[in-house]
Amino acid sequence: MPRHFRPALFAAAMLAIATTAHAQTSAAGFDRLFRQIDDGEVEVVNERQVGAALDRLQALLPPGDARRARLYRATVCSLRFPHDSRAAIAYAGRGLDEARRAGDLDAQARFEFCRGYAYETGDIDAALRAYDRGLQLARRAEDARLIGDGYVLRGAIHSLQGEQALALGDFLAAQAVFDRARLARRAETNLLNIGMAYRRMGFHTQALVYLRESENYARAVDSYPDLYSALMQQGYAYEEQHRGDEAVRLFDRALALALARGSDAIDRGYAHLGLAHAWLARGDASRALGHVVQARRELAVDHTADHEPMLDQAEGLALQMQGRHRAAIAAFDRAEPLMRAQDASRYLVLLHRARAASEEAVGDGGAALADLQAHDALARRLQRQADGQQVTVWRMRFDTARRQLEGERLDLERRRRDQALRALERERPWRRLVLVLGLLLLVALAALALLQWREGRRLRLLALSDALTGLANRRWILQLAQRAVREARREGRPLSLVTLDLDHFKCVNDAHGHAVGDAVLARAGAAFARVMRRQDRLGRSGGEEFLVVLPGTTPEEAAAIADRLREAATSLRLDDLAPGLALRTSAGVATLRPDDRRLQDLLQRADAALYRAKAAGRDRVIVAD
Repeated sequence: MPRHFRPALFAAAMLAIATTAHAQTSAAGFDRLFRQIDDGEVEVVNERQVGAALDRLQALLPPGDARRARLYRATVCSLRFPHDSRAAIAYAGRGLDEARRAGDLDAQARFEFCRGYAYETGDIDAALRAYDRGLQLARRAEDARLIGDGYVLRGAIHSLQGEQALALGDFLAAQAVFDRARLARRAETNLLNIGMAYRRMGFHTQALVYLRESENYARAVDSYPDLYSALMQQGYAYEEQHRGDEAVRLFDRALALALARGSDAIDRGYAHLGLAHAWLARGDASRALGHVVQARRELAVDHTADHEPMLDQAEGLALQMQGRHRAAIAAFDRAEPLMRAQDASRYLVLLHRARAASEEAVGDGGAALADLQAHDALARRLQRQADGQQVTVWRMRFDTARRQLEGERLDLERRRRDQALRALERERPWRRLVLVLGLLLLVALAALALLQWREGRRLRLLALSDALTGLANRRWILQLAQRAVREARREGRPLSLVTLDLDHFKCVNDAHGHAVGDAVLARAGAAFARVMRRQDRLGRSGGEEFLVVLPGTTPEEAAAIADRLREAATSLRLDDLAPGLALRTSAGVATLRPDDRRLQDLLQRADAALYRAKAAGRDRVIVAD
């Protein structure tokens, strides 16, 4: 061996020893930084911050660690291509192919989410399909963060398409996942999505409550993306109520924040677009047009402006306000195909009405009539959708108002009682009569207290029952399960849980409507209840999910009961609801172990078994290890 190679060989050997000695530390450091980036604890607002975060993550990547290398590339995919959707789609495709070959479900889900986000600029349906695939992969990976993120991403698309009931369902599902996994930061951030859904449903008062709470949390943790979004959503809530002054103030704050944080052009562009709508609400067409021009300039990145119909819509409204109707019609014409491609029905209905006004102003009565007819047809469809979304909200409002009225009635009774007692005290010659009346009053109060206790008990039972199936709701069944765990530990008896999930239930809602879906859920709950033992407890724990608590039951017995529940669902006859409709269910079984420290451990193993049952082809029972 040549002599001059020996120092190099010695150095290489020392490097290999050092790498081996520090591989675990590097892996731990990589995992910690990856989680901080993934949870939003590391700010990645501009290219400089993105580059610094990725450089730090790459430096911590252990050599030869293929799994962590895929996580690194998934992070690159989500951060490196904010203005180049084609490059992001290509990069995600390559990463997805590699993750599939390796059988890495976690990385597959992340690359699907990355690809879906890139699709959003031009193909909303493709984005929705990517998010659906990512969510399915996240469930198979049993990763609570990714499952919740998948619900949030899919809900945002539903909300953009005007399907606010579906969006709110996804956001609430995400909230349940985040709460169950104790992901506080994600749960707090998701309040913004719930507020956005309420805003788009037209419930601005409720929306502002969630959006202001989201703003306060974002300030507390110094999260620029969440704070910017909360300000923008509040601005739109005020603009939709034609409260232009408040809208201008909120959008100005969002723009100032984007400028101060050195964010990318996209954030600045959408702040200008919000200001354009706010100035339209204030009746200032010139300022609105000025902000449209600035928004186009900022959103030119990655051709975002070419895919944003609200730019043309705002320009058309401003031109219409100035009496320039032909130019306004041209702007509306540019916006319409983009809105149709994005299925933005709630904006399209406004476009038809505005364009009809300009067409009438230039004497084109035929076109105006066609737009008005299109407006009426679309408005009726949206109203039918909104009616279903509003029923739940109005029911909650009714319950709240009823409780408030009952409280006011009791307060009035208390004040009347106090007044009567004070009057009796002033009448000293009538003390005996006061005593008698006092006794009578005590009897009346006792009767009232009894009635109130009975009414309170009735309301508590309602609060613990699922309104659709009549079974225990999630809160009550979890309390029963917790009580069963304590009793099983105290008495040394076995305890098993069964989690049930109706297979492909979303297809039932999509194909036959939510009314049929509700009827199927009610019948499934009744079928499950019929095959339960006296000591067992059954509850509805989610949309199409049920939880069964089996005290004194071994794994073998629990598996048999779970199979009996599965067969009860399979044997249901649903032809009267929809021809050919059949029901299948999957079940996961878990039995309490000595090392289970809390109910959550048992639930997680039952859920994991359920996910395996789903992955294995559904319509089956899997017992946890």
